[in-house]
Amino acid sequence: MLATTRTGPRYEGLKVTREQYLDLPDDGYKYDVIDGVMHMSPSAFYPHNRVAAKILRLLDDYLEANNLGETVPETDVFLPDGGDPLRPDISVLLNASLDKVYGHIHGAPDIVVEVLSESTRERDLDVKADRYLATGVQEYWVADPEAKTLEIWVNDEKRAWQRLKDAELKSQLLPALKIDPDWIFGK
Repeated sequence: MLATTRTGPRYEGLKVTREQYLDLPDDGYKYDVIDGVMHMSPSAFYPHNRVAAKILRLLDDYLEANNLGETVPETDVFLPDGGDPLRPDISVLLNASLDKVYGHIHGAPDIVVEVLSESTRERDLDVKADRYLATGVQEYWVADPEAKTLEIWVNDEKRAWQRLKDAELKSQLLPALKIDPDWIFGK
C-alpha cells in the first residue's frame, strides 16, 4: 500500500498574479489572495457555517422553484477589475449570468453573500465590499452571526451601497423571496 503524506500548505505567502493563481495545482488547502499574496484561509466555525447553510438553502430553494439561476458556495470569483480573486461564502448567478462560469466565476455575480467572522469581518466590510460595488455586484448580503443580523446592500449605480435591514429587508432582484432573519439565525 502506498502511503501519502501531506506536507502542509504549499502556497502560504506565495506572491502570484491572477494567471499564476489559476495555474496552481490544488494542495488541499483554501487560500485568500490579498494584494497578490496567498494566505491560508482557516475553516469557519459552526455559527458561520450554520448561517451560511441556511442562507444557501433559502436562496437555492427559491431560485430552483422559480427557475431563475443558481447559487454557488465558496467558488473563486475573478472580478472584471483585474484584482485578486475573491471567494465569497455564496455567489448567486441569475440565468443571464451563468455564462460567466468556466471553472470559476469570471465576472461579477448578481448577488454575493458574506457571513462575517472575526478573521474576515474587516475585509468583508471594506475592501471586498468596495470591489463588489465598483465591479457591478447588484446586491451584497452581509450576515453577522454574532449580532444575529442580515443586511442587503443594493448597488446604487456603482456610487454607493444602499443598506436595507429589518423591516426593509427585501431583495430587489428576488422581490418575492421571503427572508426571515429569525429562521436564519435561530432566534
